[in-house]
Amino acid sequence: MTSFLQCNPITRAIIISLLIAAFTGLLFLLTIRWTSKRRPCSCLIPALLVLTVGIIWGALIDAQNNFDLGLSLSFIGEWLGNLPWVLHVLLLLVSGIYCGFGFQRERAISKKQITPDSIREAFDNLPSGLCFSDEKGIPLLTNRRMYQLSEEATGKLCRNAEEMWRGLSELEGQKGIERLNKENTPTFRWTDGNVWQFYRTELTLQNQRYIQTTATDITRLYTLTEELEKNNAALDKQYKRLKNLLNEIVQITQEEAILASKVKIHKELGECLLAARRYLILKQPEKGIFELFQQWQEVIRFMESTLKEEKKTSDYAMRELIAAAEALGCTIIFEGSTQEDAGHYPILKNAIREAMTNAIRHAGANELTVHMDIEDNTLYAVMKDNGNRLITSISEGSGLSTLRSRIEQAGGNMEIRCGGGVELHIKLPVKEVS
Repeated sequence: MTSFLQCNPITRAIIISLLIAAFTGLLFLLTIRWTSKRRPCSCLIPALLVLTVGIIWGALIDAQNNFDLGLSLSFIGEWLGNLPWVLHVLLLLVSGIYCGFGFQRERAISKKQITPDSIREAFDNLPSGLCFSDEKGIPLLTNRRMYQLSEEATGKLCRNAEEMWRGLSELEGQKGIERLNKENTPTFRWTDGNVWQFYRTELTLQNQRYIQTTATDITRLYTLTEELEKNNAALDKQYKRLKNLLNEIVQITQEEAILASKVKIHKELGECLLAARRYLILKQPEKGIFELFQQWQEVIRFMESTLKEEKKTSDYAMRELIAAAEALGCTIIFEGSTQEDAGHYPILKNAIREAMTNAIRHAGANELTVHMDIEDNTLYAVMKDNGNRLITSISEGSGLSTLRSRIEQAGGNMEIRCGGGVELHIKLPVKEVS
C-alpha cells in the first residue's frame, strides 16, 4: 500500500492541511471545556488527540521536507512517513467526528446551563427595555431593546442613563413620537403605533445604590383604556337618559291618576248639583227627595273612595318605580316594611329613585335594599346597594342636593356612608311626610 512519502506532493499537502485543521478544532474544543471548568476526565480525550495530531503533523512536515531535499530522516519522521496514507486519513476522520460530536454536546450543555453568555442572550431578548446604572448614570447592563428605543427617541445611544432620562423627560412630539402624558412616567406613542412607558426605580445591593430604568410596551393596555373611557362616556349618557325617563314615568303616572280623579269628581258632583237644582226649582219636596239623598250619599262615598284611591295611586307609582329599576337590571328589596308602606311617603319614593339611579350608575350595583322602621312618629330609612366598585366618597349632584334640601325642609336629615357599598340614611318626622 502506498505510504505517505510515496504520495504525490499535492496529496501530501492536502493531508497536512487537514491535520492542521483537525489540530485547531481539537484545541478549540479543549479550550472550551477547560474554561467551562468541566471535570478533568472530559478534557483528557481531546488533550490526547491534540497531542497525537500535533506530533504527527510536525513529524510529517519534517519528513516531507527532508525527503524532498534528499536528507536523512528522523526515526519518528521515517516511521510515520512510511505508514500508509490511509491511516493518516483515518486519524483525520476520527478527529473530525469527535470534534463534531464534541461541539454539538457543548452546545446542548450550554443551553441547559446558566452562563454569562446565556444571561446576556436572555437579557437582550426581553420584550421590555432595561438599563441598570450606578448613581452617576453610567450603564452597567443595558439590553438591545433599550439601546434601540433610546436611539430612536433621543438620537443617541444610551451612554449615560441620567442623560437618557432627561432626554426622555424633555421629549415633546419629536421625530413623529407623540407624548401621551406629563407625569413622572413618560409615555409615548411611537411611529409604528406602539405605546411605550418609561419609569425608574432605585435598587440597593450590598449597600450600593443602583438605578433601574424600564421601558414597557403598554399598547394593548392603553388601547383598552381608551375603549373603556369611550364606553363609560356612552354609558353615562345612557344612564342620564334612563334617569330622566324614570322621572318622567313616575310624574306622568301620578298626573294621570290625579287627572282621572278630578274628572270623575267633577262628573259625579256636577250630576248631583244639577239634580239638587232641579229639585229646588220644581219645589216638589214630596217627590225625588229620597233619590236626591241617595245621590248625595253616593257622592260622599265617592269622595271618601277618592282619598283611598290616592294611596292606591301612590302604590302604583311605587310599582312603576320598581318595574323601571328591574328594566335597568336592579332589584329593590324591602326589609322591615313593604313597597306599599314606602309608597305612602313621597320623599322616600324620591330617595329610593335617587339611590337606585346612583347605585346602577356609579357602583355597578344590581340590588338595592330598603330598610324602613317607624319609631316615636319618626321614619328611619336605610338604602344600601351591593355595588362592586370601591367608592370612598361621593360628591352630591343636583339629585342628591335637591333630596337633601327637601328632607331638611321637612325637619329631617340625610347621611351618606361609603364602604362595602353605599348607604343612604334618612330620618324624617312621620307627620311631615305622610
